[in-house]
Amino acid sequence: MRRRLLTAILYFRAMLVEFRGTLLALSVILVIGATLLLLSPSAWLGGPRPRPAKALFAAWMSLLAQSPYSSPEVWYLMVMNALFPVAGGIVIGEGVIRLALLLVSWQRGEKEWMRVMAATYNDHVVLCGVGHLGFRVLEQLVAAKIPVVVIEQDENGRFVPQTRRFGVPVLMRDMREDQSLVDAGIATARVVIIATNNDMANIEVALDSRRMNPGIRIIMRLFDQQIASKIAGALTIDAAFSASALAAPMVAAMALETRILSTDVIAGIPHVSAEIRIGDRSDLIGHDIAWLERECPLRALACTAADGTVQSPPAPGTLLGSGDTLVVHARSADLSTTVARVRGG
Repeated sequence: MRRRLLTAILYFRAMLVEFRGTLLALSVILVIGATLLLLSPSAWLGGPRPRPAKALFAAWMSLLAQSPYSSPEVWYLMVMNALFPVAGGIVIGEGVIRLALLLVSWQRGEKEWMRVMAATYNDHVVLCGVGHLGFRVLEQLVAAKIPVVVIEQDENGRFVPQTRRFGVPVLMRDMREDQSLVDAGIATARVVIIATNNDMANIEVALDSRRMNPGIRIIMRLFDQQIASKIAGALTIDAAFSASALAAPMVAAMALETRILSTDVIAGIPHVSAEIRIGDRSDLIGHDIAWLERECPLRALACTAADGTVQSPPAPGTLLGSGDTLVVHARSADLSTTVARVRGG
C-alpha cells in the first residue's frame, strides 16, 4: 500500500513535468491578466478594484470568454478581453488534447507508469532480459519475494505478458542505454542479473553497471563457461556463467532418473545437489560412505536406507545397499558419470 501511494505521488510529479510548458504558459497569462486588473482604476472597471484572488479568477474567466468586466473603459482591458479567449483556447485546448492522448495511449501511459514504479525500488534486483533463462530466474526471485525491476527490449517477447502479470516494473528499453539502467534504479540496486543471449551486450551492461554502482553484485550470462570464468576475474564480475554448461550435466543426470535439488556456482565452477537411488547393479553396494567419498568426486549430504532410516549427514561407516537413496553434492561436470556409477551401469 505504501509503495502504491509513493508510486501515485511520483506519477503525479511526472505528469507535472510532462505538462510543465502548458502550466507555465497558463500561469504567465493569468499573472499578466490579474496584474492589469489590479493596476486599473476602479472607474475604468465599472466597479471597485478587485482583490488579488478575485483578479486571478477574473483573468481565468477571461480565458474562458466569460470576463466579469465585459465593458471596460480602457483599451488594454479591451485587448485583454479580445485576446484572452483565443489564448485560452490554444493553451488549455492543447493541454486537454495532450492529456486525452496520454490517457488513450495505453502503451505510452504504461511506460511512464512503469518508469515511475521502478523509481520507488531500493536494494532490489535489476534483471536484464526475460527470455527462457531470464523468466525462470524471475520466477524464483518473485517466489522468494525479492523486489525486481526488469529491462526487456522486445515488446513482443514470449514471456513479457507473463512477466507483467507478476506485477513487477517492466521497462521496455535497450539495456545498453545508460538511461535504461538509471531508470531501473541501478544506483540503489543490490544485484544486476544480465541474462540475454548477446555476450557482447552482456559485457557492456556489466561494465556500465559497475561504473554506475561500484558496490553492486554482477551476475552475467555468457555462452562459454571457460571464457565466462576468465572474464569474471578480469572484469571484477561477481559471477559469470554459461547456461549450457550448467544445464547439460543436469539434463544428462535427469535422463538417468536423478532428481536435481539445487545448482550453485562455487569459485566459478558449477555445482549441483542431487538425489540418487542406488541401483541393484551398483558397485557401491556393500561399501560405506567414507569409501564412496574417496572413490567418487562428491560429498554425501544425506542417506535414506531402503527401510526408511534417514541420516543427515550420514556417518562415514554407514554401509550402502540396493534401494538406498543418497543426496550428494558434486561438480556439474562430474554428475552424469557419478550418477551412472551410483545407479549401476
